[in-house]
Amino acid sequence: MDYNKSILEVKDNIKKIRYLESIENYLYTDMWYTTPKDGFDYEAEVSNYASELKHEKIIDRDVVRLLGEFETLKDEDYKSDIDRGMVRYLSDLYKEANQIPIELQTRFNKSCITAKAAWEKGFKGNDFEIVKPFLKEQIDVLKEIANVINPNESAYQVLVRRNDDFDLAEIDAMFDEIKKEIKFILKETEEKVSNIDNSFLNVDVSKETKMKLVHELQNFIGVDWDKMVMYEDQHPVCSLNGPRDSRPSANYDELIPSLLSSGHESGHGIYNYNASDEVVEAGLWGGPEGAMHESQAKFYENLVCRTPEFWNAFYPTLQEYVPEFKDISVEKMVLAINKPKIQLKRLSSDELTTPLHIIIRYELEREIFEGNIEIDDLPEAWNAKYKEYLGIEPSTYTEGILQDVHWYSGYIGYFQGYVLGEVYASQFQHKMLVDKPDAYKNLANGDMSDINSWIKTNVHSHGFTYDVAKTIEVATGEKLSVKYYLENLRKKFM
Repeated sequence: MDYNKSILEVKDNIKKIRYLESIENYLYTDMWYTTPKDGFDYEAEVSNYASELKHEKIIDRDVVRLLGEFETLKDEDYKSDIDRGMVRYLSDLYKEANQIPIELQTRFNKSCITAKAAWEKGFKGNDFEIVKPFLKEQIDVLKEIANVINPNESAYQVLVRRNDDFDLAEIDAMFDEIKKEIKFILKETEEKVSNIDNSFLNVDVSKETKMKLVHELQNFIGVDWDKMVMYEDQHPVCSLNGPRDSRPSANYDELIPSLLSSGHESGHGIYNYNASDEVVEAGLWGGPEGAMHESQAKFYENLVCRTPEFWNAFYPTLQEYVPEFKDISVEKMVLAINKPKIQLKRLSSDELTTPLHIIIRYELEREIFEGNIEIDDLPEAWNAKYKEYLGIEPSTYTEGILQDVHWYSGYIGYFQGYVLGEVYASQFQHKMLVDKPDAYKNLANGDMSDINSWIKTNVHSHGFTYDVAKTIEVATGEKLSVKYYLENLRKKFM
């Protein structure tokens, strides 16, 4: 094998696959934010065709030949980490595409589009019945996909592993530890928390004011507007359209949730466009979906935008736009924003109780795929879980089973990533403070440079160069541990 020639061919194939992926994502953002109603079905067909072209490119005979050439190389035989990363990345794409027949992948893509469209109607109309057949179709298709990927593992294990490479038993053990800690903290701090006044957060401001404040927050945390554009969506998401083209969205229903969720989606967005030039050239820009990507969203949402230091610097801007806050001290604002509050809506929940919302969804998904819950019984099971974990029950589908878009857009086997992302983010923060001990002192003075430079250099710049476990080790010098997350919770809420 001519190493140099073959590695250039690997790079060329990855680039062309990423071009087709970008076409899919351009179409995604256009369909959901721009396309007129009567143009939607045709654009969905175009999107499916782009997916088919990408699938064909991934399983092309040239890709098979190239992967065969590199199959016998050991890690130390590669000339760089990026070369090794390119071969691993292409190999991972090939393995999954080769396992899933194109007809099955196309069925899945179509089911995602139709189910999401049905969800939008169901959410607005508080109608689960209109969504139910599409959700059932999603689950049936995903069971087929899981079976062809690995018939020797449970379907749910396969789906979870596609996003986060953990055994279910490993996730269960971490979640049991986290649930126990959260319940302990809630009980121990119940009286103190009850005395925190957060009623003033419900101040009514115009949508225009919310949009301006979201923009101000994004400017503060360092969003590069030459690389990012914002949309509005009922359920905010972030699309990666190119190496320097990231497209998050925001919901402007409530002021503080709008600000915090924009911090979350901006975290996704910054990670998307922040790869080094060398990594972009290799086609490895962006970052692994699942917990790794959620870790960057949670890092900016919770470990930046919920901190006293952030509010010390940003609060004068908020007070300028919302005069009602001028007589509220920054200390009261920080306490109010971080007050643990049992509520139904996940996207408005506080940092401490949000993992319980996530674990409910993870456990329900598992029950569905293990055959313990039928789709018809899902709303009742949802309500029962909320009663068990949070002591409250939704009275409508919209505030219950329909509040998330994930199950109706193909993201099943994904929810665990939000809690795992908290674990990753806490470990990144710990190492950042070892390397940059003044990072939060500088944040309090309005300077994000230490935080942004550390996270870019140690996490974002690598893109897909390493797998998730290796990225964590490269960034922090140790394997993943839940201890930093639990320490963060105790320190903040106890």
